[in-house]
Amino acid sequence: MLKSKTYFVRQKPDRSLECNKFGYKCFRLHTGSGLQRIWFRRRTLALVLLVCLVLCMSIRLSTNNQPASMLYQRWFENLRHLSANKSPTETRQIERDIENDKRFPKILRTARQRVFDVNCAAVLRGDLKEIKRGRTIMDKDGFVRGGNISDISYIKLTKDCDKFKENRDYRNYILSATEKEFPVAYSILLYKEVEQAERLMRALYTPRNLFCLHVDMDAPPEVHQAAQGIADCFPNVFVVSRKEYMVYAGFTRLQADINCMQDLMQRNKDWKYFINLPSQQFPIKTNREIVQILRTYNGANDIEGLTGNSRLDHRFKFRYVYKRVAKDQIKPKIYKTNNQRADPPANVTMVKGSAYGVFSRAFVEWMLQSKTARELLDWMRDVYSPDEFYWATLQYNQNLGTPGSHYSGKPDNKPWLAVHAAWGGVDPCKGKYVRDVCVFGLGDLSALVQKRHLFVNKFYLDYQPRALECLEEWLHNRTAEPAHQPVNLTYYRQLHFINTDRVS
Repeated sequence: MLKSKTYFVRQKPDRSLECNKFGYKCFRLHTGSGLQRIWFRRRTLALVLLVCLVLCMSIRLSTNNQPASMLYQRWFENLRHLSANKSPTETRQIERDIENDKRFPKILRTARQRVFDVNCAAVLRGDLKEIKRGRTIMDKDGFVRGGNISDISYIKLTKDCDKFKENRDYRNYILSATEKEFPVAYSILLYKEVEQAERLMRALYTPRNLFCLHVDMDAPPEVHQAAQGIADCFPNVFVVSRKEYMVYAGFTRLQADINCMQDLMQRNKDWKYFINLPSQQFPIKTNREIVQILRTYNGANDIEGLTGNSRLDHRFKFRYVYKRVAKDQIKPKIYKTNNQRADPPANVTMVKGSAYGVFSRAFVEWMLQSKTARELLDWMRDVYSPDEFYWATLQYNQNLGTPGSHYSGKPDNKPWLAVHAAWGGVDPCKGKYVRDVCVFGLGDLSALVQKRHLFVNKFYLDYQPRALECLEEWLHNRTAEPAHQPVNLTYYRQLHFINTDRVS
């Protein structure tokens, strides 16, 4: 026989009624009874305590089973919350203390998504569907190409340095004990698009690193002002004291790096390595990983070397001169003559390489003071692209006693890990080629992040800008989660050009 049900419909609950959950009959409580009220309170308290106990146990168990990266992230979020309560004056004092080695900075960076219309994590995994979707978004007519911040805007933004640092995320850096003891000096070469140079600097920024900004003397006034405004906001960033008029393949390109080297030697005695960069490059290693790799190098330089047909002998065997063909041409161009040149000084053998490299402090100091190095530099003035010969020739002529030169084999066989570039006809490129060098796009990222190089070249803000932005997001989150796929130092310890004579 079915039980009869009793239903109650009313506007306000009658607290004097309670239904048996196993049946359908309701009974009336004596609400005036003190014992009954105490019983309800005790039952409620017991339930609350039970729920709290279960939650605590579940949090503890889940924490014990979480990957290290998640634990780091919680720690970072807590520290960032605490740092947010600092006043601008306190923050500036902390930065000064860090610069003067009086304080060890807290870890402030947190992993987060920075690009929202494209799934960067999927792109970096090589997800073809997401890569195609990202390209479609960037190909639309309404898509904004180029930088997000104009050069003039940088002039305005840097008038309030505290706000600029906060908005551009400069205070959310991570500095380990290893990084604190191993500062790296950089030069960044730019002539336009200050934003790209500033984003490169931000990716490498810690209060211990140093940055020399070389602005082409021929750049627009707003570029010079914007770069100076950025430099004025940081004690460890400055604009080079002597700027050069940059001529493609000319001597001034080499002189620009030397000018920054001279300034860096005078300004700071602590940095261990110097790396020269154009603004179109970007790191694929975190600052901590760069430091770990450079410590493994142990004072050795990483400079490219090419011999044989790759040396392009005509570039230094014939004299090149500068000419202005058109009357309204401001900058000259370099032209080859039929005048053969004398052999280089000090009986050196010419070696070609890249304009960019990784240079130990001892190498920089020796190069600036050595009589032989200065004579070779002067000989390079009418060479085509002397920056592609000077560093390599100093490095691979063992008779010079070059500091940081620890490789005696054929230069072409030495791995060169300073920067990866994809050349037309040699390397795959999912972006586009400009002067036979790949400008990377979204489809290149999954392969690039697997490289063992420190930097990759190159990116354009007006071509598939989400590629650079996704690489920024990836690098930012690797810094925030140092336990995530740490760099394998075994490979670098087995390189034949590192210095194994002493322990760093």
